[in-house]
Amino acid sequence: MKTKLKLAGKAAFVNGVGRAPRLGAWFEKLSCWIEFSRWCVEKGAVAGKYGTDSGLSQSPRYGLYESVIKREELDANAFDYLEFGVYRGDSIAWWRTRIVHPNAQFIGFDTFTGLPEQWYEGARSGAFSTAGEPPVMDDARVCFHVGLFQETLPKFVQGFARNKKLVIHLDADLYSSTLFVLVSVASLLRPGDLLFFDEFATPTHEFRAFNDFVKAYGLQYEVIGAVNNFNQLCLKVVAMRGMEITRKCIDEEV
Repeated sequence: MKTKLKLAGKAAFVNGVGRAPRLGAWFEKLSCWIEFSRWCVEKGAVAGKYGTDSGLSQSPRYGLYESVIKREELDANAFDYLEFGVYRGDSIAWWRTRIVHPNAQFIGFDTFTGLPEQWYEGARSGAFSTAGEPPVMDDARVCFHVGLFQETLPKFVQGFARNKKLVIHLDADLYSSTLFVLVSVASLLRPGDLLFFDEFATPTHEFRAFNDFVKAYGLQYEVIGAVNNFNQLCLKVVAMRGMEITRKCIDEEV
């Protein structure tokens, strides 16, 4: 009897609430902001509390890059730098200029025709377009994969032979794009790899995508740097559910 009443109550709730008017985007935003606020408080002791940054240059993201390079000794050995969301190429240009190791690789992914969907009111579909043209860089270590991530990334991952540390720069802005990238590169990640986010403090997009990825894949990570109230952020991979099993299978295939 109790089971029947419980099922009847659940059915009534679903049929009633499911037909109610949508509460609007503000409800989703509020939920994401609460999650983001909790994350900031929990990680604030390590990366600096959420507040007004002081003593930073006009381009604090580059200060973050430099501090991570020194802390992680990225000058010492070659690594593969993957950037998602290139636009005019400012970030990837900075990295390839700063890192002089001849065996380093800098690989950018973008449609170069702008956002595939609206990010926020001021950045609608098509924003950040360069008319389909990737930036020109006179450096053999740099290459670009032009197209939607869903079209270019699976092929890249399938043919990618990992033999160096990965530095991944996520500046895709959108929840859907960021989540797709994280899920796609999950099999490539190893302890010590670095994840940079450029718009992490947008709770409904990059943060939400990362938070969902962490829950689904059991990613363990360390926050090693953040500026602009966690907008630009660097994380170091510590471990992930199934990482050792995946690594063993890959090593055995090789």
